Amino acid sequence: MKTTTIRRTATAAASGTAVLALAACGVSSALTGATGSTGASDGGGASSSVTATSAADLASVDTHYSADDTTWDASSEQTITLADSGSSSSSSDVAVDGSTVTVKAAGVYRVSGSLADGQLVVDAPDDAKVVLVLDNASITHADGTGIAVDNADEVVLSLAEGTTNAVADGSSYEVADDATPVAAIASTADLTIAGTGALSVTGNANDGISTKDGLVIASGTLTVKAADDAVRGKDYVSVLDGTLDLTSGGDALESDDYEDTDRGWVLVAGGTTTITSQDDGIDAEQAVQVTGGKLTIAQSVEGIEAMNVNMAGGEVAITASDDGINATAMTTAAEAAAEKSGTDATSGSGASDGGGADSGQAAQGGQAPAAPTGTTAGGGSAASDGGGSASTDQGTSSQGTTGQGSGSQQGHRGGPGGGQSGAMGGGGESDDGSDLQITGGTLTIDADFDGLDSNGIIEITGGTTTITSADNGGDGPVDANGDITFENATLTANGEQITSIDQIGTKGGPGGGQGGAAGQGGPGGQQADGSGSSDAGTSGSGSSDAGTSGSGSSSSGSSDSTAPSGVLQNDGSTTTDS
Repeated sequence: MKTTTIRRTATAAASGTAVLALAACGVSSALTGATGSTGASDGGGASSSVTATSAADLASVDTHYSADDTTWDASSEQTITLADSGSSSSSSDVAVDGSTVTVKAAGVYRVSGSLADGQLVVDAPDDAKVVLVLDNASITHADGTGIAVDNADEVVLSLAEGTTNAVADGSSYEVADDATPVAAIASTADLTIAGTGALSVTGNANDGISTKDGLVIASGTLTVKAADDAVRGKDYVSVLDGTLDLTSGGDALESDDYEDTDRGWVLVAGGTTTITSQDDGIDAEQAVQVTGGKLTIAQSVEGIEAMNVNMAGGEVAITASDDGINATAMTTAAEAAAEKSGTDATSGSGASDGGGADSGQAAQGGQAPAAPTGTTAGGGSAASDGGGSASTDQGTSSQGTTGQGSGSQQGHRGGPGGGQSGAMGGGGESDDGSDLQITGGTLTIDADFDGLDSNGIIEITGGTTTITSADNGGDGPVDANGDITFENATLTANGEQITSIDQIGTKGGPGGGQGGAAGQGGPGGQQADGSGSSDAGTSGSGSSDAGTSGSGSSSSGSSDSTAPSGVLQNDGSTTTDS
């Protein structure tokens, strides 16, 4: 099974003025299609720059799919009959070796029958397009993948009308030389699933359906249960239509290409998709877009996660134990190498990556594990730069006042030294270039932490959004490190109808509140012994520009300070991790 993907969550230094730029009413923010980029430090002093695919209009991005791929002359079909006693075929381009049936050339093959312990393999020339018409076919392979595409240009799995098909793999096996992914249906080539029949896929060892190239689901009824990811297309996953029921121990829909332009994305354009996931519902390195259909993420850690997210249409309901939607910087080459080797991307010694994450553990969505010995946890504190040195929790306010606090640095990002009356209490983190856009459709989110969370900007410029989430100063319905735009949209947050940007409040720095009452004190810094106690003691204080002080301390098991009640939060800061 895969290790958890590392995502960068850049934190700001404790000192410096936090700048919150809220767009004024009437200023439009349309999708431009421009790519986002990240330029945060990798913790070793060198800056890294990555360009990500925009989620503006993924339907216009070139893929392998054409509607012509799903039509052919019936007279061109050749047959493959699967049987434990001996499979057979009408084609000379099909080889049968015991319980292994191998397709060696382009063509259309109608597959029927069953294998209780066997495998269907495609090993065709590089330019071959192979169509497998599954006609009440059932394949189980105890020692490997059920359907393995070792080589071809493109493979189409067409589900014959009125048929029920099934593919399953074993629970423990390895693929020699990583020739294909470890999955019940594993492919090295572009893969299309179409037709009007049904397909049940069980990934007992790892993934359900996985390809090293692109995956398009054009139609059909698809039920996938997987130990890890249910459906994975490294380059992209495009759901155009069909009925999908996905149950996963990892992510349900995933695309993990962080290296190539116009790749690493997931598009949901139609159909009905239901997801029950032990990790993220939809996870893509570069972009996720929903333009139509009905998408229900009934269970997830984070409902949707990518660097660029665009909710443009459809009917979407998300239930998440963490954030509903999270926009965060994609994996860097250094992080991928560290993940593969089991070391930390910044120093190779288990030091913090600046986001409070230990070696080999995720820093997704602003939620990091407890900081290791000799580091600080992220957000609202003088975070470590990856060198492993301890820091104090003193943060200079925008009004020149110091806020102090204490508490266990566990859970979500730390809060600032103080919030502002009737407004947000963000966490002093830097904008990493991520973009979360809601431009249309109906979106309902029930999240235990943030409803909408972006390490960059959030633009809510259309659609109807209803959010139920935490609202404790550190987590809330809408939380961004960068700018927040809200206009021409319907937004309900924790029962409150949001009608004006005035309900968000005015900008405030990380050290002291702005306006009436004082802000809440920040969390404690992590000491070298990992005890979680502040150098300054256990009490916290912050002061506002009005001169009224307020006390506070962090709660047990959380690094978030409590800010006055508010709806939209912003963690924006002009300082970045060095």
